[in-house]
Amino acid sequence: MFGLVVSFVSYPFAVWGFKRLFENLGLETNTKFLVFLMASVVSWLAGTAAGHL
Repeated sequence: MFGLVVSFVSYPFAVWGFKRLFENLGLETNTKFLVFLMASVVSWLAGTAAGHL
């Protein structure tokens, strides 16, 4: 259950971080799906890691 909470909490921060990263790289167009995929993976990994604690 703790992993699910961590997953939900970490997702918005991952989206924000990846959006800023792509903006700083000058790739702010057509990256919404890529940001979604990468943030989903980060959120899943964080939830899985927290679930194993």
